Amino acid sequence: MSLFRRSFRVILLFVCSVVAYAQTPAGNLKHFSKDGLSFDYGSGWVVQDESNSDAQTLRMARADGDIQITIFVHRGHISPEKMAQAKKSFIDPYVEASAKQFTDMGAKVERVPDASEIAGVKADGVKIKVIVSGDSATSQIYWALVGQRVVVLTYFGPDSDRKKFSDSWDTLRNTLKIEEIKPEAKPTPKPR
Repeated sequence: MSLFRRSFRVILLFVCSVVAYAQTPAGNLKHFSKDGLSFDYGSGWVVQDESNSDAQTLRMARADGDIQITIFVHRGHISPEKMAQAKKSFIDPYVEASAKQFTDMGAKVERVPDASEIAGVKADGVKIKVIVSGDSATSQIYWALVGQRVVVLTYFGPDSDRKKFSDSWDTLRNTLKIEEIKPEAKPTPKPR
């Protein structure tokens, strides 16, 4: 067998094994599901549920990185026509408060419009780049109407950690689902 053929087979074997590994579902994924909200996320993340009667709010962090993901899902149902009102009522103030927090710390703040996807739905957003003492961090904030519920996702941390854990961010955004929770039917009283 020629050197070329042996080299080609080794390269082909390597490429096939890489492709097979990339297509293998991650065995280290965890699943969150509560009140119609579900998503997958990587192991190593700690989920803190701060939900109340108005919204599901989850904060995710890691012990091995200075990184945070926040998931906010309003419990009320709205139509696409009312999304602009929701943006004005609580999304814009949230974005402003996030930027102001960094400005108040004396950081140089750059804000750039951005877009992404949440659960396969186009999501508008903003990247807030923060520079403090030469170190940079970014807060990506995206919002979309998913299943008639407003979803706001935030991914924040030093740029080096954000790159390191970007797969977890993508997994969460792509696997997030909103299911309609139907109220339990009350039993009908039977006549005596």
